[in-house]
Amino acid sequence: MVSRTRIIKDIENLDQAIKAEQDVESGYHSVIDENVTYWKAVEEDIIDSYSKLIASSENPQLKQTLEHIVEDSKKHRRLLDQVSSLLREIVVDEDKHAKMLTALKAKLEKSMENR
Repeated sequence: MVSRTRIIKDIENLDQAIKAEQDVESGYHSVIDENVTYWKAVEEDIIDSYSKLIASSENPQLKQTLEHIVEDSKKHRRLLDQVSSLLREIVVDEDKHAKMLTALKAKLEKSMENR
């Protein structure tokens, strides 16, 4: 395995665990989702522009090449939709984890008060 510098230090308590789970949304998902959305828009613009060129061209080689690129861009758009969907699944899990940890922390604090 390739060694790497840790992104977060060892999590040593529930507050740090909750923060780590919450930081995934604010620090990573929104940035990645914005870039994926932008990339998808670029693919859509390529599809639109090349489709217009195909319609206006009489050159069979140009049409064939652009049609291939349009089909690839449509595939890319579908794949980017899947990436966005998978990212949303991760965010839902991270939110669930943060809620689970928060509930556990409250339960543990309450049990400590009752002693």
